[in-house]
Amino acid sequence: MVGARRLGAEVEFAVSDNGCGMDEATRAKVFEPYFTTRAGRGGTGLGLAMVYGIMRNCGGTIDLESTVGVGTTFTLRWPPAAA
Repeated sequence: MVGARRLGAEVEFAVSDNGCGMDEATRAKVFEPYFTTRAGRGGTGLGLAMVYGIMRNCGGTIDLESTVGVGTTFTLRWPPAAA
């Protein structure tokens, strides 16, 4: 599920799934560069680290909610743009 809404001056964008979710150990590392859960299948583990860096550089935030067996939601919030 993807959703977007405007919260006053900030914009929020959320992406959710109903997959296997993440345990606490995985959630703690998910934004680290080169962290991946794709053992043996490749993957650089740069995607979420890059998104995290971009959001921080533009003054925004990215939040993660995940429950094993339920799914995961990433919520991105952008501040208002400068005039």
